[in-house]
Amino acid sequence: MKIEDTTGPATAPPEDPGESLDDAAATAVLSRIEFQVAQLMRRADRSVSRGSKRPGTGVMDRAAYLLLHHLVTEGAENVNVLADRLGLDASTVTRQVAALEKAGHVRRTRDPHDGRAVLVEPTDGGVDALDANRTERRALYGDVLGSWSRLDRALLAELLGRLNSSLTEYRRRADD
Repeated sequence: MKIEDTTGPATAPPEDPGESLDDAAATAVLSRIEFQVAQLMRRADRSVSRGSKRPGTGVMDRAAYLLLHHLVTEGAENVNVLADRLGLDASTVTRQVAALEKAGHVRRTRDPHDGRAVLVEPTDGGVDALDANRTERRALYGDVLGSWSRLDRALLAELLGRLNSSLTEYRRRADD
């Protein structure tokens, strides 16, 4: 079995968005996408984990970052809602919440609308930690993308947003 080289030049996009994905050019493009996304995930994680330049600072792991970011931007939620919104199992979120709680980044509180339910909310320290991590990550990507034009950076941001939305929608369809 031969695996094609996925690092070569891009194939032109189909002119008709409804075009069949069965043709060789479309298959080649999808092969490049899957390989480049795999490379992106590995390289991004490695770069972020090594990206901190100041002694004593560090970038929190992706799971903690995403969970804390969600809580800071969306507000307190219970573990089951967090799991659903993040596309994770509730037991996974429970472990992540426990680690964030131990680090002092979140706390559990009673739901004011349902005294039996427990909400997870960020602490002031958690908000500060998220801000520091976002600053570190922005600086890293500022360095990485420093030679890119503003337009190229904006286009990348838009396309990554669309990819994430499509992945979320795909997961929802698959779960139904």
